[in-house]
Amino acid sequence: MFTAIFQDRYGYLAVCSLAALVLGGASWLYSRRLGNPYGVWWGGLAATLTGVLGVTFMGGGPAQGECVVNHDLTEPFHTTQGLWNLAMTVPLGLFGLLAVRRLLPALVGVVTLPLAIEFTQATVDGLGRTCDSADVEMNILGGLVGLAVAAVVLGAGGKLEVRAGARASLIASAAVLALGIGVVRPMLTFTEAYGTELVPADSQQRHAVEQAVREAFGDLYQPDGVYRQPCWEVPCTHIIFQLVGRDKGQPEAFGSGSLSWPDKKQLNMQLADGGRPGVTGYPVMGSTTASTEQEAYRIARSYMREHYPWADDADRHRTSPVGEKAEQGWTTSWFWLHDEVQMPRTLDVRVGTSGHVSQVDVVLGPTRVTVAEAKLAAPQAEDRVRKGLLAQSLAAGDTELDLSGVRAMYQVEASTLKAVEREGTWRSEWLVTVSTRPEDTPGQDEPVPSEPSLWWVDSGDGRLHEGIAPVEID
Repeated sequence: MFTAIFQDRYGYLAVCSLAALVLGGASWLYSRRLGNPYGVWWGGLAATLTGVLGVTFMGGGPAQGECVVNHDLTEPFHTTQGLWNLAMTVPLGLFGLLAVRRLLPALVGVVTLPLAIEFTQATVDGLGRTCDSADVEMNILGGLVGLAVAAVVLGAGGKLEVRAGARASLIASAAVLALGIGVVRPMLTFTEAYGTELVPADSQQRHAVEQAVREAFGDLYQPDGVYRQPCWEVPCTHIIFQLVGRDKGQPEAFGSGSLSWPDKKQLNMQLADGGRPGVTGYPVMGSTTASTEQEAYRIARSYMREHYPWADDADRHRTSPVGEKAEQGWTTSWFWLHDEVQMPRTLDVRVGTSGHVSQVDVVLGPTRVTVAEAKLAAPQAEDRVRKGLLAQSLAAGDTELDLSGVRAMYQVEASTLKAVEREGTWRSEWLVTVSTRPEDTPGQDEPVPSEPSLWWVDSGDGRLHEGIAPVEID
């Protein structure tokens, strides 16, 4: 834990410790000279405050002018940094109240200091670090814990002044609130997040992943390194994991995967080349190499019937090459259609040229939902995406780009009309792929396009999503 947080900055920590001792000792001596009977607590407060500020601004850089507002209030309790943020401010609350003996001023200080620290990190070059509401949450909680301990100790001895300094505390609180609304908020950009850290999966999540892996690959692979990963700007979670062989002599990862949580409706697993015969992908019994689309389909069908037989009832199936010359194999998709809208239950199986399964995508939605008739055609959906790309560029400060520039820079293609659930309602949306147009690069035989991103366009009202994040254009 210590090494993970401080990253071997032992020299810096030694200087901070020395500064804390010097300032703490100086505060103690000064308090004694003034005749203050609580000099030892003032010394402890000065030393602790010096240490907290020194550690907080360690490794500072340019200020970013933005803060993350993390809606997952439980996440920092599961991370090393979150627990450290809580622990390091406990002494502040403890020594602060023992020094001043007044509850309300100490409370204002405990709450205000973390806010001031995060504001400084977001706005002052040289001290800039990530400004995160989770840090504020844990710093304040730690301070309150220390404050509570000191309050119990002082209250038991009748030495706690509960109402003293109430007027000054109220004025200070009002001033902080006014500064926050009138000064701080306009200065900063706030990013909404629903979790920012990888957190080890709990037993229920690990069990769900184990079941999914066993259904897909039997006893050949098992999950390892299972973590809960938030979706950042939207409230969703995925459980990510590595795939390793069950053979103890082969501990390296052969692939990776993710499972949506808690609905467990979306599963993706990709198998990597293990570098030895027999471990490249998942072998399907009775199958050999795949050199044609039809051979790849037959292998995928055999795999489907053994592991996901429900897909045999699908309305359609389609096999497509992966790569211009199918150098990465073929993907067979099973899906359901209703009024030319693809339903939200699908199975995609990729078969490599080796004849082994190299990727599996499962979406366990319903096979029939009712959606409103589409009002936007594919070309109109593509135009909406181009406007979304332009809006993103303008928001990033690129004022020279216009729609003609977007057309020249990006390749936009609406491919499929799908049923998508948004806020509890099923809607038909165009799936649109976006990639930058390939550029001729000296030394390359052929220009290489970028990896495509996926956009969604509501066929009724034209609302946009890039992946799962909404995009505003109007």
